[in-house]
Amino acid sequence: MHTSFNKIVHFTRLIKINGRLREFNYRKNNNAGSYVFDVDTADDRGNRLFFRLLKEDNEWQLTAKMAMPEWVTDNRELLITELEEGVLSN
Repeated sequence: MHTSFNKIVHFTRLIKINGRLREFNYRKNNNAGSYVFDVDTADDRGNRLFFRLLKEDNEWQLTAKMAMPEWVTDNRELLITELEEGVLSN
């Protein structure tokens, strides 16, 4: 009998955006591909925002089913940098 385990990679990063410290939760989605991370955070009202960062052809892309506020899309590179640092530390 052969059993296979996939390590669950998840971590939280605190990132200062527009003078405000925000919490971003990253979780690797093993079912969607090798470089796919689901991310969630809260907006100013406490509503959860969900989006995905995926790497295709050595380029990170931010995708979401809902419209993302500008403070998320404008800081995409910062979110990717924190993602890569979090992966290295886990």
